[in-house]
Amino acid sequence: MDFFSHALLPYLLGRFLRIRRDYLAALVLGGIAPDLDMLVVWINQIHPTSYLIVHRGFTHTFLFGFFVAAILLFLVSRDGIKTRSRGIVTKDLQFSPTTLAYSYAGIISHLFLDFLTSGGVPLFYPLTAARYSAEIFSHLEIVIMIATLLFMAKLFRDRPEMKIDKKVSAAFLIFLLVISGIRLEGKEMANGFHDEGFKIYPDSNLFQWTMLKNDSNNNSFLISKFNIFAGLLPDNASYLHQNAPLHKDGLDEALKRAESLPQVKLFRWRSSAVAINASEKEGQWIIEYYDPVIANQYMNSWRPPNISSRGFGSIRVMANETEAELL
Repeated sequence: MDFFSHALLPYLLGRFLRIRRDYLAALVLGGIAPDLDMLVVWINQIHPTSYLIVHRGFTHTFLFGFFVAAILLFLVSRDGIKTRSRGIVTKDLQFSPTTLAYSYAGIISHLFLDFLTSGGVPLFYPLTAARYSAEIFSHLEIVIMIATLLFMAKLFRDRPEMKIDKKVSAAFLIFLLVISGIRLEGKEMANGFHDEGFKIYPDSNLFQWTMLKNDSNNNSFLISKFNIFAGLLPDNASYLHQNAPLHKDGLDEALKRAESLPQVKLFRWRSSAVAINASEKEGQWIIEYYDPVIANQYMNSWRPPNISSRGFGSIRVMANETEAELL
């Protein structure tokens, strides 16, 4: 889910339960706290490691999420911050066991929403880096984000009272239920069109799903698409596990060097599946790692070209038998 939805939904829940303003502020702070990882991901750019210092990494966990919420609550509850917030943060907010509990409840709401989306979250890190996901919503649901922004615009227009029109709130919640129903029904329908070997991922198109199968017999990934209205779409695709020249010396060692890079390890961690293109010139191998699900979803997409290559859908490495570096 997007940052705005993570803020709005805890706010609506708190208003519905009629909790105190300071508790409500703590709940909302917890709801947005995990996405503050965007402030520290640059660390992995300067000094690459395989630690989960990435978006939806260490802050999106039960353990570290608590400390992130505690630090944010402590900072925002300082008198100087509250004075400069111009009413956005209530003056009643204090750092206490009760507000900390509400802040952690906001963390749980954030983790739950991201669990519903593609890619999921590493809930039990550092015990395990495994990601957990229901794969119901896409990583960014455009229609939900737009509706959230419109609703938040109304809230800020009504400041300082921050009143909520009951009819508008009910319409917003009904809208979320309808979107959820479409997603759940679509995934259930997609499940009925293929055998159990296929994994199903939400597409950016609300009514469309991408289905992936690891075909080990043919050393390839098979991609199919399903649309709620059109059924299985004809544009199936196949991606080789490893597309490289046959019988070329040095490839195995180059791959070994490339796989040792922390950027490659993190890319594998974030991807639904990983396919490889490799080419050789004058003893140097150019090795591209890419996610076939992302590659297929961005094919013929309205998005700007090559957006999937920006460290999310693919990475490229130059390697030989002795060293490797990210391109």
